[in-house]
Amino acid sequence: MNEHLLERRLNQVGARLLSFSCRESQAAALSDDLCSALTAGIRVSGAASLVLPGGKTPERLLELLADEAVDWSKVTVTLSDERWVDSDNRDSNERLLRERLFRGRAAAAHFVPLKSPHTESAEQDAALASLTLGAMPSFDRVVLGMGSDGHCASLFPDSPQLDAALDMASALPCMALETAASPYPRLSLTLPRLLNCSELVLQICGEEKRHVLERALYADRAAPVAALFGQNVPICVYWAP
Repeated sequence: MNEHLLERRLNQVGARLLSFSCRESQAAALSDDLCSALTAGIRVSGAASLVLPGGKTPERLLELLADEAVDWSKVTVTLSDERWVDSDNRDSNERLLRERLFRGRAAAAHFVPLKSPHTESAEQDAALASLTLGAMPSFDRVVLGMGSDGHCASLFPDSPQLDAALDMASALPCMALETAASPYPRLSLTLPRLLNCSELVLQICGEEKRHVLERALYADRAAPVAALFGQNVPICVYWAP
């Protein structure tokens, strides 16, 4: 399957494909685009919001965003998902943001964590996060990565809680999920909360993940990432080799 077929299929489901020659140019372009979106949101409503993923793919993006000329004091940042670990744990997505994003100009942003230091279970954290996220307006931008199994956020294909997390009729913004792919319980924004945004960005790198997305769009509708598409929400896929 070639890139033109992927682009055509994305167009059919209301999405766009932006391809880059390298990961550095991908991260730079996405950082600039997010900066523009946040600035526009602040200009229109006085504030803006951004959802970011964990993992290795967004690391360079976070570094570039950290120094963007945005009025970060008017930006609220949260995570698409989190492992149920302490914030100083090496596997914590919150730690990743603090090390890569919340320095320089971006240190002024307001951060909404998914994991609290005072709870006893992932379910308690999901309930607390849902209260906060449920009171927030539509996100200006949601950035997601994608795993080789087609998961996005912590919506894993083998999770017993997956169907509930993908239920577009659900009023829950955040859920606790389990997956054999992780030794930790997970906290994840649900599909309806992720899609409650002005635009969703899927940042993927490598030929393998491009093929995973192709299969999800053409054949493997069981892949969680497929549920993002065809929901009347603008989606832009940023892909680099």
